[in-house]
Amino acid sequence: MKKGKIWLLSAVALLAGFTSCSDDDEWNTLGGGKVEMKSSARAFILNEGNFGKNNSKLFYFDWSAPTEIVQDLFNTQNGKGLGDTGNDIEVVDNNRIVVAVNVSNYVCLLDGYGIEKDRISFEDYKNLGQVRSVEEEDGIIYAVSYGGYVSRIKINGYKLQYMDSLKVGDRPEDIAEEDGKLYITLQGTDWKDNRLAIVNSDFKTVSYATIMQNPAKIYEEDGKMFIRGFGATYNYPWGIYDPKTGKYSEKGAASCMGIGDDIVYLAYSEIVWKPFKATTTLSAYNTETGKVDNTFFKKFPKPLSTSMVYSISSNPYNGNVYVATTDRVTESVFYVFDKRGNFLRQFSYPSPQPNKVVFLK
Repeated sequence: MKKGKIWLLSAVALLAGFTSCSDDDEWNTLGGGKVEMKSSARAFILNEGNFGKNNSKLFYFDWSAPTEIVQDLFNTQNGKGLGDTGNDIEVVDNNRIVVAVNVSNYVCLLDGYGIEKDRISFEDYKNLGQVRSVEEEDGIIYAVSYGGYVSRIKINGYKLQYMDSLKVGDRPEDIAEEDGKLYITLQGTDWKDNRLAIVNSDFKTVSYATIMQNPAKIYEEDGKMFIRGFGATYNYPWGIYDPKTGKYSEKGAASCMGIGDDIVYLAYSEIVWKPFKATTTLSAYNTETGKVDNTFFKKFPKPLSTSMVYSISSNPYNGNVYVATTDRVTESVFYVFDKRGNFLRQFSYPSPQPNKVVFLK
């Protein structure tokens, strides 16, 4: 299940080597690194940076604090940059993080403090193409790459082991998992594909469903697949694929999407590029009622309505929603809402293209 898993860890799961806390239940603020984390309530922001500029970043802040103090985490903890175009980030068992870096073409495993433990370079497997997105389920990372493949990478503690790859179609973009099956959006080398690849649990059989042209992101919630794409005319359609019925239904327009508990957050940013102008509307789709609420996000600052929304992330522990905007050059601005859509605050930092926020506790 992609995006927004809540990992409920029992005492049995808190074994040595994978724990957040020591035996006396005291939080280790450093964890062998250089960045002090005063609580276990950690948020990690993946910023893509500028394509081709080798300036992707992984930031950290304490999500339980009254204000967000954003710190450059990966560079400080590892003494090196993250690379070029960080494109996806996932949580593993509430104590590890997987990051896919597109142009630098690798997948890495970090501990809960942002310290890199291992990586697999897709440059060693030239036919796979550049890695795009990842999904983790039961200790296996599923990574899609532009060569047309989904690959399996085994997590052994803090080590990664390449297993195998399966051809699924041209230019796979994103991936989600549900009930043992993988759901992969296919854009096509000419951006004209309109299919969802469905990989059976045997990791051998692939079937296809017709969705919108040039699909991009896919999210699972309540057993259904929520998909947004660019569309044939860049009209940014979003829709729902139901694995039980095998049917796809288009719902509206959204240039950005995020998932919460029984809710899908939507943003539509209409862009004029020269001179740059953005007009943004926000809404939320209730997965239980099947209705869109155009007034869900309340009393937010006016600049959000004229900014380009780049990502929407939800904290599974308190329900807060982080709507991230970018000027595409130097800065990211986050608007924070509670789970009922009430505006709380905003914060910013100097790095463009905020891809996603994940949360640990």
